[in-house]
Amino acid sequence: MGWLDIFEFIPMWTWLIILTVVLLYFYGTNGHNVWEKMGIPGPKPRIFFGNILDFGRLGLVKQTEEWKKQYGPIYGLYFGRQSTLIINDLDILKEVLVKDFQHFTDRRETVSRSYVEKGVFFQGGADWKRIRNIITPTFSSGKLKLMIGNINKCGGLLSDNLVMKAKKGETVDVKRCFGAYTMDVIATTAFGLDIDSQTNPDEPFVDNARKLFAQTKLASTTVLIAMIFPFVKPLFKLLDVGFFPAGPSNFFVRSIKAMIEQRKTEDEATRSQRTDFLQLLLNAESDEINDEKVSNGTQTKVIKRLTLEEIIGQAFLFFVAGYETTANTLHFIAYHLAKNPEVQEKVIKEIETQVGNREPTYDEVNKLTYLEQVIIETLRFNPPVVMVNRKSSEDVTFKGIHIPRDTTVMIPIYSVQHDPENYEDPEEFRPERFDPATKKESNPVTFLAFGYGPRLCIGMRLAMVETKIALVYALRKVRFVKCSKTPEKLEYSNVGILSTKEPIILGVDLVNQS
Repeated sequence: MGWLDIFEFIPMWTWLIILTVVLLYFYGTNGHNVWEKMGIPGPKPRIFFGNILDFGRLGLVKQTEEWKKQYGPIYGLYFGRQSTLIINDLDILKEVLVKDFQHFTDRRETVSRSYVEKGVFFQGGADWKRIRNIITPTFSSGKLKLMIGNINKCGGLLSDNLVMKAKKGETVDVKRCFGAYTMDVIATTAFGLDIDSQTNPDEPFVDNARKLFAQTKLASTTVLIAMIFPFVKPLFKLLDVGFFPAGPSNFFVRSIKAMIEQRKTEDEATRSQRTDFLQLLLNAESDEINDEKVSNGTQTKVIKRLTLEEIIGQAFLFFVAGYETTANTLHFIAYHLAKNPEVQEKVIKEIETQVGNREPTYDEVNKLTYLEQVIIETLRFNPPVVMVNRKSSEDVTFKGIHIPRDTTVMIPIYSVQHDPENYEDPEEFRPERFDPATKKESNPVTFLAFGYGPRLCIGMRLAMVETKIALVYALRKVRFVKCSKTPEKLEYSNVGILSTKEPIILGVDLVNQS
């Protein structure tokens, strides 16, 4: 029997199956040799998935640490079909984030709902620059001073809540406790709302905020499919499917739309008295067109304004980012204070000296320098965002490392901030590292919790003020202490936002007021 006979003997459907398998194999492995060709080390990718499944065993934090030990500070991965370069080298990170920012302005496109992707965090190019310029004034020192009164009110409720827990001898789920506080702060400073999440644990805003970050199978599957089959992203956008679950996402979008409609019915006098984030966005909204012509007498320029969709996107991002990151930071601070009572006592002494029992002002809050060191060290130890990315717009080469156009560069924040080359004994909690009077001259790229360069976190100053005020009110009344449910070592879940597998439970003791 010759080859021709064999071909005739095998049915056509069998040949179709073989052809399909071969085509799928080539599709599933296409591009998985980029780093090998360039001599860049990295774990072997799997067909279709690349290295995504490898994170399932150890989780995002531990797995990247293991790969760094195995392959060095620069190694290549594949997120599905996306070639991704993990960079721990500080010189190259400085190039990417600052010096050559023009070629790394944008982040990698994500699978997001239509309103979410309009947020400044996800935007790129000219739209990112325009939106950032519009919303930056919200976070000026002048605006923050106007917000202090409302933040103090939220701090008072937090203090009352913790005192009640202490008197009853109850333990505290610190993430839920601080999550309610941060939601109250967001609601009042950004949207002029008084929702009182702290006395109402089932308040819809904070309940839906928690659900936004619950890792759902649908969300995980959507992201995975988009990585393996990028051509389906337009379909997901059409179906309005994304990482955040539909229920809580729709709740916030509906709430924001309702607030916008209500604001538009107000008279000019009422609107002019509002200084919150939402009003600033509405003041920058376009009408029929998306431009505004401004003349200075000699020339006319066109300023792009915000669309309604962009306003909703910024407002949604404010809810999401403001709630999760600050609540995360506060609950990790409480954990470190409970484990390091000598640090907690030093913070309390500083609060007594600088603020006493007064309602803290913006200037007094900025004098809490040791408290700031505690916050910064917590952000180093437990950065809310484990890693961020940038996308190269051109072929570039740094220190002999070639980064092809359209490559995702991953900045492993947790790894950089736990590298013994950057911090001595990085697994120890030492606020004194950041004492300006004693710390050594250090490379600013070693601390990336707020980002670095032009895309530095726009809400950084608000987050610091909000965090300090929460701790002032809490530590004037209670001390955080370990209890039988407090973990000695934290285990992190496998998500991009740093969160623990189990809630952090602490005890609270009343401070002796005598």
